[in-house]
Amino acid sequence: MRKICLFVAYDGTRLHGWQAQRQRRTVAGELVGAITAKLGERPELEGASRTDAGVHAMGQAASFATSTSIPTRKLPIVLNSALGDDVRVREARDVDPSFHARFQALGKLYRYTFLVADLVDPFIGRYTTRLRRWPDVDAMQSGAAALVGEHDFESFRNRSDDEPATTVRRIDRVDVRRAGSLLHIEVLGTAFLYRMVRNIAGTLLDVGLGRSSPADVATILAARDRRRAGPTAPPQGLCLVRVVFTAAELELARRSPAALGDFLALADFDAGADPAAAAPELETDSGEFDRRVLG
Repeated sequence: MRKICLFVAYDGTRLHGWQAQRQRRTVAGELVGAITAKLGERPELEGASRTDAGVHAMGQAASFATSTSIPTRKLPIVLNSALGDDVRVREARDVDPSFHARFQALGKLYRYTFLVADLVDPFIGRYTTRLRRWPDVDAMQSGAAALVGEHDFESFRNRSDDEPATTVRRIDRVDVRRAGSLLHIEVLGTAFLYRMVRNIAGTLLDVGLGRSSPADVATILAARDRRRAGPTAPPQGLCLVRVVFTAAELELARRSPAALGDFLALADFDAGADPAAAAPELETDSGEFDRRVLG
């Protein structure tokens, strides 16, 4: 037996999240099906992040044990031949037998993207949430500063069946930046609570639209009350950009998006390092979001 780590990209529009579910297309379900069909064995797939229904990924990671004789470098071609066009294995690597994609991850970089336009762009509409006017980007960045560091993020999580042992999390960087007609909110952290990044995006947008002040973000954080924060931004604007596995890469990611570089350049990592802690219609929050934010 050997251990493989897959780096995966997917368009979450028609997928019901990462976690396998009966009679629903999910990312893990699609990958397990492809591995079973092509390698002749059903794996225990270990995902680095459990993305929600409708959320996308450029750099998800997943590990599994296998006895296949297929060379690792050929696994993406083999597995992609059994996958739909909305799920792609970008790379496969041999890792230490003790490697676990979730527990070995030192950080995860998420990006939420708004499109500021009069009309939905048919080419990028499914990967963005549209705004009709520009928010105050400087105010959003000022408010985001309160989120950096180790805090109790109870105010920024939605309730779920899988309740966490603690709601304390560490955020290393939050950047709000404009790129043409797009507005990106990038959040780098060690681990995240249920819908935490989408709630951060909705709260910072409230600041940018003048519904709250930059100073209110610290007050919301201290309140430990979900009702005090902004709306949950819709899922289609969120993307898991990268899972970080090395201290060097984490340091780059903490500095700036430019320092980290293109997510396609997947850096080598030490697979033997000590682990770090930590179909029906898709469910969305777009109705609440439209009422509270878009007007």
